Amino acid sequence: MRSILAILMMVAVATGVPQGGEQVVVTNSHSFPSLLYINSAPGLTRHTNSNSSSVIELILYPANPSPPIPRRAVVVLGGGEATGTLILTQKVPPTGEVHIEGVISNLTPGLHGFHIHEKGSLENGCISAGGHYNPYMRNHGSPKHIERHVGDLGNILADENGVAEVNITDPLVTLVGPRSVIGRAIVVHAGEDDLGAGGHPSSLTTGNAGGRVGCGVIGVA
Repeated sequence: MRSILAILMMVAVATGVPQGGEQVVVTNSHSFPSLLYINSAPGLTRHTNSNSSSVIELILYPANPSPPIPRRAVVVLGGGEATGTLILTQKVPPTGEVHIEGVISNLTPGLHGFHIHEKGSLENGCISAGGHYNPYMRNHGSPKHIERHVGDLGNILADENGVAEVNITDPLVTLVGPRSVIGRAIVVHAGEDDLGAGGHPSSLTTGNAGGRVGCGVIGVA
């Protein structure tokens, strides 16, 4: 990884990208797939590095000296018994974490798998949402582990009245760029997600979380 960064820094110098403490920002914030953002015009080069990941994503975007504009998205759940509204907020796009909050009702008490699925097509109900959003082709797992789908958000807990208050912050989900989740779907499952550790044949693909009791397309707010 260090040799790759050295080569990229040499390229930046050769192409005239300004150098100095305010021109290059390198952060080591988590152990998820690396994201490398390089301005296509003189400006900042930002790299969020993963010491334990072999995945590097290179994205070019226009230089913009203005502060990032926060992005918001909304999901209205239907397609099953569960109902509710969720708000997704990314305060510092394109690399900042996304916060997901809201209230979901009409659940059975207990834990329920909670995921972002790859498709926002719900014409045949929640089954039309396809599988978990997994652009890096990894096994299913906990949102706290490197071995996970981007769409793996763990479980939400419904109280004795079947109401779950969602309050999740995730570093892999984004509302901008080539792996934006805008236009995809959030799905709530009937059972608990075993986070890939259950030993069931479907643990490494779905978390063995059971059927889909609610879903909604993620739309720009």
